[in-house]
Amino acid sequence: MRCGSRLFLTSLALALLGHATYSQKGSEDVQVRVITLNGDGEQRGNTWAEYDATVAVTGDYTLCLRFNIIVFRLLTAVIYILDQKEYDLYPISLDVYFEKIRPKYGGYGRFYALPSNLATNKWYYYCQVRNSTGGEGLVYLNGELIVHETVTFETDEAVRDTIMGQDEFMPPYSMSGQLSQVNMWRRILSPEEILSLSRCEMDLEGDIISWSGPWKQLNVEETYVPLKELCGSMSRGRQTVLLPLLRYRDAVQLCKGLGGYIDAPTTMEEVMQTLAYFQNMVEDNRWTEPGQEGGNTTSAPAKEILPLFQGCERQWGGADDEAVEDVWHNPFTDVSVAPSGLAFRKHNPDGDKYQNCLLLREKGLLDTDCKKHSCSACHTTAGGTWTLRGTCEEEERMYYFDLVALPLSFRGYGEYRVEKVKATWAWLNAMTNTTVATLPPLTLNYPVGRLHWDLKEPVCGQEGGQRMLTLSACVPGEFTCDDGSCIPFSKRCDLKFDCTDKTDESFCDIVNFPDDYRSRLPPRPASYFFPPFAASDESLPISAAVSMDTLNIDTTTMLLSVSYNLRMTWLDNRLTYNNLKPLTRLNTVSQEQVEQLWRPQVGFINTDDIQQTHVDEDAVTTVYRKDTQYTPDLASPYEVEIYRGDTNPLSTSRKYFTIYTCNFDLVLYPFDIQECYLRLQIISASSEYLIFNVTDSTVEYLGEKFLVEYGIGRIDLRNGEGGQYSEIHVRVELIRRYGFAMLNIYIPSLTLLTISYVTLYFRPSIFEVRVMTALTALLVLATLFTQVSSSLPKTSYFKMVDIWLLFCIILIFFIIIFHTVIDLHVDYDSGFFSHSPWTKDSSGPKGVTRVSPIASGDGGNAKDFKGLYSKFVTFKPDLKFYIKASRYTIFSIFLLFNTIYWGTLARNSGLVYYY
Repeated sequence: MRCGSRLFLTSLALALLGHATYSQKGSEDVQVRVITLNGDGEQRGNTWAEYDATVAVTGDYTLCLRFNIIVFRLLTAVIYILDQKEYDLYPISLDVYFEKIRPKYGGYGRFYALPSNLATNKWYYYCQVRNSTGGEGLVYLNGELIVHETVTFETDEAVRDTIMGQDEFMPPYSMSGQLSQVNMWRRILSPEEILSLSRCEMDLEGDIISWSGPWKQLNVEETYVPLKELCGSMSRGRQTVLLPLLRYRDAVQLCKGLGGYIDAPTTMEEVMQTLAYFQNMVEDNRWTEPGQEGGNTTSAPAKEILPLFQGCERQWGGADDEAVEDVWHNPFTDVSVAPSGLAFRKHNPDGDKYQNCLLLREKGLLDTDCKKHSCSACHTTAGGTWTLRGTCEEEERMYYFDLVALPLSFRGYGEYRVEKVKATWAWLNAMTNTTVATLPPLTLNYPVGRLHWDLKEPVCGQEGGQRMLTLSACVPGEFTCDDGSCIPFSKRCDLKFDCTDKTDESFCDIVNFPDDYRSRLPPRPASYFFPPFAASDESLPISAAVSMDTLNIDTTTMLLSVSYNLRMTWLDNRLTYNNLKPLTRLNTVSQEQVEQLWRPQVGFINTDDIQQTHVDEDAVTTVYRKDTQYTPDLASPYEVEIYRGDTNPLSTSRKYFTIYTCNFDLVLYPFDIQECYLRLQIISASSEYLIFNVTDSTVEYLGEKFLVEYGIGRIDLRNGEGGQYSEIHVRVELIRRYGFAMLNIYIPSLTLLTISYVTLYFRPSIFEVRVMTALTALLVLATLFTQVSSSLPKTSYFKMVDIWLLFCIILIFFIIIFHTVIDLHVDYDSGFFSHSPWTKDSSGPKGVTRVSPIASGDGGNAKDFKGLYSKFVTFKPDLKFYIKASRYTIFSIFLLFNTIYWGTLARNSGLVYYY
């Protein structure tokens, strides 16, 4: 071994042996007594501390203490202030659990959930307040109010003894931890005082129980530490794990797995500080961050540590330029810098593409070959909680561990340990002194990440063989890759690789099937009464969502062609789901699991053939995350969040193209409004078991509102009366677009009718022209009538268009009749037509003069009356009368018919339609 290496190991050994006094150097803080009970984690019934005076608490009080748990018991007895007459009667006490506490104020007390689980090797400041006058019970943790109860307290006349660390002196409940600043006052401390005490801003002694008072101790270790050290552990700093000789990539992988990072020094001060971790920062078994008080303590002797770091004069820096030359990338922060941004030694880097990693030297950084072996200082967050997943523990505390930096090991919150025994990593039970499992030799021989262990004791019913276990520093909300690195849990199974080893897209099955699951049996709604969550006798509601993309209507065949997406949603309380995400498309169930699911079958009733829903490769089954509550499954080696099936619905969706039959009522054609129905019927089971939930069902149309022949009106859902099976009807309202009919039927027919009517104004002498014009219009109308009828379904009733065309034909027929009558009254031989029939002197043949007698006296009026009466009695219609009568009669019939016709359409048809 070279001289430099021997000097380094000598300095490291001296540092390890001399660390006992390092944390005290230069400290001017107030020293506070700390007692340690069962510091080795063993369960004992003879380790306790007792206040050497009786206590009487008649009314209000405040009890405060500072505690630090080394090993969590099923129940950790912290302090009991007990009635001397009967210990079980009205105790004032505190029991600490991993996830809850149980304070008692003098008889009354119950469990209270903590805002977050407690951690080992961390100081907590606890205060308990009994306000007898106000009837309040208050609990503070680290200065924050976590419990506020309204309680009616009885008068407390008891004379009490104070015991710490024991509950009835039963070893399983004995405290394994530390206590300090135990004080009790006969008054209610203000929230400001409690907060100040928790922050070590003052050290106030109690007047009932005083920490500086008389205490009797049995098998308890007592030390004095600076007061600020107790408060410093509330906000953990940085903890450094020294990694032995490794290749650069292996060191990066291991440090990421430990949840840490390797510094990439940017200044010479940072270079020297990093080098100091291997030179003079370990003294007598106590590990301390540079320039910081406190830290992680280890009891490993120097002779066990030194061999791990032989040759550690070589140390890695946390950056490389393997990807792009002269662009130094930090794999921990994913930030790249130029060489000028790092503390390189003069004339470095000089290794070109052959040397791409950082090596620390006292004069600065060098670039070196990444395949060489060097040590490194991995910085992690002190006090982080590690989790061992893949075991089936009844108590949650048994899953959690602390990281011990030197030598690297993992100390459980309960009885477990993970440490290196000789050359093999082992999972140990410290209480029973047994080996639960060992880790086979690996290329990177560290227990971090998701690995196969060899069982030596039964785990989760497995007697032996390999079992997947995950030892991870990832916190809730993160996923552990197989190599131990952490990524946000939202990136787990998000259809892209985020882990370096690409394991985040493995084991992404969503549905958990119970052993008694039967896919042919429909689920029943859960009953939330007694017995809890049992199936009820009610029908399971199924929601339907119909999203129509295109519609096509064939009036002749009365068929509706629909392209639509049908989604059915239901709850299955027999199932649970894994790792549901807010984005539903990421909660897609695999085709293999879909085949195991129960799914509702829906038949399409009003079709020409037998059609129903299909679940094939075109169907997509997803789970909606409507309930954000979940239960973590620590028994799984993968981070699994379990969601309930009775609050998070399943949904299956598929695209269909179906032709439905419609019964059109064409009475108002072409101003008709039709209603077509998509009849959907559950055929999986009768309505006693399955029903459509119309309230939660929806329908929407995404296509064009105006089709070639129709406009889309209202679309809604209605309950159907399917008898034995539940039905739902999708009603589609179709408003015919009458523009085509107006252009091709009504306007042409009206034009022909007008032409026919104008023939009544032709000269009476041209009978052939008048009749031929009217007959031609009649023939064209008859042809138009035939064409219209052939383009529509054959009906036994008249349609409005039929009535219009028949009216036009009949009216032209009447015009022809009038022409015939007029022609019969034309005298072609009299020469009548030598003058216009509309001139004033055309009352007779030319040269004829009519002379009227001269009226005289009163007898003239009587003679006029008699003349009028005589004319009325002897009136005979002439040509002029028939001409005028034909014109007025045809026009009046036309006006009357149109008033009735269009008035009826305006009220009952799509002529005037309001959405």
